[in-house]
Amino acid sequence: MKKKLNRKYISVIAILTAAMMLSGCNATGTTHSKQEEITIWSFTDEAGYAIEKFEENYPDIKVNFVNIPGSFYITKLKSALQTASKAPDVFMIENANIRELIDVPYLENLSASPYDANELIKEQYPFVQSNEKDSEGNIRAIGYQGTPGGIYYRRDLAKQYLGTDDPKKVSQMISTWEDIFKIGERVQQESGNKVHALANWNAISNSYDGIPWVKDGKFVIDDTYMEVLDLVREARQRRVLGEYDDGSAGYAASMQKGQVMFYPGATWALQYTFKANAPDTKGLWGLAQGPSAFSAGGTYIAMYSKSDKKDLAWKFIEFYNFDHDFLSELAKEQDYFTSNMVVNDELAKTVTSDYLGGQKHFEFFSEAAKQIPVYERTKYDTTINADIFKVVLQLYLNNDIQTKEEAVKRIKRDVKLRFPELEVD
Repeated sequence: MKKKLNRKYISVIAILTAAMMLSGCNATGTTHSKQEEITIWSFTDEAGYAIEKFEENYPDIKVNFVNIPGSFYITKLKSALQTASKAPDVFMIENANIRELIDVPYLENLSASPYDANELIKEQYPFVQSNEKDSEGNIRAIGYQGTPGGIYYRRDLAKQYLGTDDPKKVSQMISTWEDIFKIGERVQQESGNKVHALANWNAISNSYDGIPWVKDGKFVIDDTYMEVLDLVREARQRRVLGEYDDGSAGYAASMQKGQVMFYPGATWALQYTFKANAPDTKGLWGLAQGPSAFSAGGTYIAMYSKSDKKDLAWKFIEFYNFDHDFLSELAKEQDYFTSNMVVNDELAKTVTSDYLGGQKHFEFFSEAAKQIPVYERTKYDTTINADIFKVVLQLYLNNDIQTKEEAVKRIKRDVKLRFPELEVD
């Protein structure tokens, strides 16, 4: 009888143990099924790496990533934010669009508690910070990409025509546009018109992007833009331009074949322009300082003000911009220059690029980023620069517009038509 009781007792224990084990499995499953989710929108897929690392660090948060490439992105984003119909919790904004969105009420105020982003952005470059705040000084978006520029140059051509490919020596030789034009004239002649100093006139005009066109509701033409008109016409007259359109097959081939010496470009150009268009030229490139300090492009990240998952959204934004361990990984594994100068300054000591002949490119860009002028950009600048000024610049270059006075009249006329609310003298 005793043995039977023991067997029954053991059987009960076994059943209870199994039940507890099953219950534990169910509990684990239930926890996993309650994994919290956020939705992120972007116009490129570059955030994929950050999302992967974020989910590794926060396994209880799942990111639903939506990539909407092309011109439809901003239109779709505005519609989603205004209607609150399937709006993302977090979204990326390109530099070209940041000022037209920075004051809309759908961007969360990140200066406020519990974010207190004002303290965090002190780690970023001043030129990045200037675009993060709305008209009242509140942070509405945070720029995670550092985009200082420099002059990418072919080392083999530099040795042939300048006698050196050393970045510091080359920088001294091209410190003004006149220096570059003189080199371009000689190179064009000695090569039998096969090699040019610059690919096109955008190489000059893009080096000054960012100077605002509007101040206190009044249209203003900075003197620098007038200088650019002179420079591009002079560059063509002196035959220093290769006349390759940006993004064209000829432009890509010029990099691969060594038909152009100097290409002004930002940090991202290393990956998305040079490595993409000239993958077989590893080691044939260097970085030098040019006639002006500039930045080009950039991406900002913002939070939807009506999101019901702001705590999760902030975790991702903070991770992407200020987690030093992640940013170091991103920089090393993706060759990505971030906006965080604390991290970049540390990496500058050791990080090099084989594609750039072993040059310490993070050191170069870290210094270049600190020299970039800080502008208070406006929502009008991108449109005026791209759709008005550069159109007139091309007409002036082709002598369809003969004088600068005519060019100014045309620019003012087009600004009045496009933006009647602006005061135009």
